[in-house]
Amino acid sequence: MLCPETYDLKPPRHYVSVDRRNFTKADVPAVMDTHYFNHSVSVVLPDTVTVPDTLRNCLSEDTDYYRINALRVCDLLNGEFIEAFVKKGEVSLLTIENKIDLQNSICVTPTGYLLLSLVTEDYQALGLEGKASLFDRKPHTRYEL
Repeated sequence: MLCPETYDLKPPRHYVSVDRRNFTKADVPAVMDTHYFNHSVSVVLPDTVTVPDTLRNCLSEDTDYYRINALRVCDLLNGEFIEAFVKKGEVSLLTIENKIDLQNSICVTPTGYLLLSLVTEDYQALGLEGKASLFDRKPHTRYEL
């Protein structure tokens, strides 16, 4: 006999998006740049024997990537950091190796915006204004600032 607590559990809702685009058009990088909480991209090329050079170059382009452990959000609000990296330079930050639908995530966009995706308890503890996340499985369990 199956355990009664787990017998009738409904599976979580999933969101899958299939977007068909012509990779030779310039809007593909622009679309990728607006999805700040994504740090990987899967590319499917059906019926393609070789990857086109333009796509290969785009995906293998050498970039600067640094992993910083134990960075606190308050460090991102430091005046020196804002002046050096946000105003005069360019920085993109993203929380990695966490479950985005279950844990807090932070992001600094290339345009200098700080985005917080928080679980309800932390959102309420901060006392800041935000809005319910559109990516919730359950209503009002995550908030975005």
